[in-house]
Amino acid sequence: MAASMGDLETRRDPDAILRQIVEGEAAEGDARGKLKIFFGYAAGVGKTYAMLEEAHAVLDKGFDVVVGYVEPHTRVDTMALTEGLEQISPRAVTHRGITLREFDLDAVLSRRPQIVLVDELAHTNAPGCRHRKRYQDVEELLRAGISVFTTVNVQHLEGLNDKIAAITHVSVSERIPDRIFDQAASVELVDIEPDDLIDRLESGKIYLPDRARTALGNFFSRKNLAALREIALRRMADRLTRKAECGESGARVEAGEDVLVYVTPYAGNVKAIRAAANMAESYHGAFTAVVVESSQSKKLDAERRGRLRANVDLAEELGAHVVTLFGDDIAQQIAQYAETAGATHIVVGNAIGGFRALGWGPESLVNRLMKLAHGAVVDVVPTKDLPAQYGRLREATGFHFTVADIWRALASVALATALGLVIYELGLAGSVVLMLYLIVALLMATRADGFFYALFASLGSVFAYNFFFTVPRFTLHAVGLNYPFIFAFLLVGTFAASSLAIRMKRQAESTARRAYRMEVLLESSRKLQGASTADECFRFAAEQVIKLLNRPVVMYRMRGDGSLANPELHDVPGTIGGATDTVVLASPAEAAVAAWSASNNERAGATTDTLANAHCLYLPIRSKDVVFGVAGVAMDDIDGEEDFGAFEKNLLLAILDECGQATEQILFADERRRMEMRMEKETLRANLLRTISHDLRTPLTSISGDADMLLHDEDALTAQQKRRLLRDIHDDARWLVTLVENLLSITRIDNGTMQLAVQPELVGDVVQEALRHVDRRIADRCVRVDLEDELLMAEMDARLIVQVVINLVNNAIAYAPEGSCIAVTARRAVEDGLPRVRIAVSDEGPGIPDEDRRHIFDMFYNGSTGKPGGKSGDFKRGMGLGLSLCRSIVEVHGGTLQVRNRKPCGSEFWFTLPAVDAEDVVARSVEAVRG
Repeated sequence: MAASMGDLETRRDPDAILRQIVEGEAAEGDARGKLKIFFGYAAGVGKTYAMLEEAHAVLDKGFDVVVGYVEPHTRVDTMALTEGLEQISPRAVTHRGITLREFDLDAVLSRRPQIVLVDELAHTNAPGCRHRKRYQDVEELLRAGISVFTTVNVQHLEGLNDKIAAITHVSVSERIPDRIFDQAASVELVDIEPDDLIDRLESGKIYLPDRARTALGNFFSRKNLAALREIALRRMADRLTRKAECGESGARVEAGEDVLVYVTPYAGNVKAIRAAANMAESYHGAFTAVVVESSQSKKLDAERRGRLRANVDLAEELGAHVVTLFGDDIAQQIAQYAETAGATHIVVGNAIGGFRALGWGPESLVNRLMKLAHGAVVDVVPTKDLPAQYGRLREATGFHFTVADIWRALASVALATALGLVIYELGLAGSVVLMLYLIVALLMATRADGFFYALFASLGSVFAYNFFFTVPRFTLHAVGLNYPFIFAFLLVGTFAASSLAIRMKRQAESTARRAYRMEVLLESSRKLQGASTADECFRFAAEQVIKLLNRPVVMYRMRGDGSLANPELHDVPGTIGGATDTVVLASPAEAAVAAWSASNNERAGATTDTLANAHCLYLPIRSKDVVFGVAGVAMDDIDGEEDFGAFEKNLLLAILDECGQATEQILFADERRRMEMRMEKETLRANLLRTISHDLRTPLTSISGDADMLLHDEDALTAQQKRRLLRDIHDDARWLVTLVENLLSITRIDNGTMQLAVQPELVGDVVQEALRHVDRRIADRCVRVDLEDELLMAEMDARLIVQVVINLVNNAIAYAPEGSCIAVTARRAVEDGLPRVRIAVSDEGPGIPDEDRRHIFDMFYNGSTGKPGGKSGDFKRGMGLGLSLCRSIVEVHGGTLQVRNRKPCGSEFWFTLPAVDAEDVVARSVEAVRG
């Protein structure tokens, strides 16, 4: 029935096919599904039959296979193969009173089989379906990790449409991009002889008898079938060649001749676009589509704008990079860009016939391109329905007849004539009148739309000057040999000056538009680079899109669980969103379209083939393959425009892509900071455990040993020895209590759970309380307390400041030599214009080296300064927590802890606290008591 071509694509063992299509998905779960295409050259060759046979073979291997949609046929043998296969019921769609059966995409996604059968890949879905084309349904299935078996005929490939239409004289409207065919995991050619296909058709196995006779007389002629079969065989061979040319990444290396195609708003331009795409594929080069935006582009009617958008979409679908150029001279713009981009082939469509074919008329676009594009080959694709494009007239030059220009020309002539009559009556020379016509025409040209104004203004000036100012006056006769030259000068001068003014006006308008758009892009880059949060990135991007398109924008942020956050609507300043209700833009229906765009990483909504009934065009904000959100641009009729141009669309995509990249950088920086914090915490935890295990061992061992001696050798100990052991136990226990307090305080400060009990306190009382709890080695040092005033008071949490003073004094004890003096001073001071109390602890030790001073307040840093005589400090008591804790407590009080070296020796630590007037405190206390 159906034979595959072994010389083109060898049919592999079914087990190998299953391993390629299914096993990878079963192992990876969410991996992209595989596509297998059963390919034929005409209906009836057995594609669906072969697909169903393959489905039974896969089912027998134990894989989950369902029939998503099989076109209902009158072929009994084919429909019999659906028996034994689970079938998903088609979706009923009502359109224009007719109920249509369509593939139910949501049902298959909910069922999630391993393989689904979807017949007729090129089918166009009925209005109301999610996607316009069935191949888009298949692409969503593949993204969801579901493998697909499908069928397609050669005439449905986009790249072959013109070629097949020329052979069969039938234009097929249902087409798929060539990339779908080339990127399929497997393509099996289902082939039979044309004579056998005709026999099947005549026997009624393909169509009913009436339809079969019509088909045999038209599309299914023996000549057409033979040509289609040859094209299908060649296309299969081309596919294998293209796959061999792709690297491991699957992308073809572009190292050949680049192709550029000029895209116009005419239906026949699609032929040139397809030809250019095929050339780029054959030459292994880059494919670029150029849209030239002239001063008249904004005046295109809705039909031509729609055609231009459709042609641009077709070019993008065929793999083109779309570039927008600006200028009224189309040929010059294309030639300059081709030279800059290094394009070696320029493809344009050209009408057959026309005035130039007769040897006269304006110079065509093709001829001008051949003169200007010296380094490129101009390839002309003749089309019957593509109007001739000229380099100096029509759209390129703006010779459009408008009533407004006629009125402007008449006004120019009338004004110049009126002023001329005044000058004439004053007896001034006639040359002044001539210059007056020239100046007035030039001034009015700055408001003209096209060059017809220059033509009418120059002709009108000549006739008016002849009628009113030449002898005999008030006639069209002129007596004098110099009048013909005057008329020629006036005609040419006025026309040339007006034309130049119009051209300069258009260039200025074009330059202003380009400058504004580029300024928006540069401003977007500058703002997005300066954003500090992802929310700022989205807000900046929305503002710039509104500046660019003057349309409302809806932004959706992606949550961590993969869902979209609530929409944020950004309206055009000073408007209510034009014809679109802003409530509608943020409705649940619109949010569902945005969610689909985010989950599939594809554009959707208005002007697309997916969920096209939406009010907005939804574009994912992404970086590479990671989606951070979705931007929705209102596409309802705003200011008479339903869509924007290719250049605006490119800028829009650039802004959103840069927003995605900036968001990725911000999130990456946040993640890096979190990782650094986690690493720092892990390091602190490790240091803490290591320090505790080392530094706690000594006091605990001392306590344990002293207690053991008191328990077992009590009788052998003297009273003095017992007191010494008890004092040691007491001191070590107090040191451990202080250490635990420090650790708990640091933990509360870092976690933000510390509650301050701030109130006015006497600094002297706080210092004296601290000195009662310092290290016992204070007895070997001289301690001096110097208070400026016994009633000196400060705002503080006394419990915490006592801990600060204890730690600072203990630090001085650890490093100051025995017999030295430690001073604790408190003075009033002014800091930043506010009254403060400055508390300082100074010693007579060796001082602090510069290296240690930079890290002395870091946690777990216990310094490297040794004691006099080469002995190190008491690092048994040096976990490096005390000074770090002091700094945290002082900063919580709004102050800073600092250190400096004293001369000739020693160091000084000081900090400040808010000062309080003792008299005010007493007065408030008295008032509180009285109250």
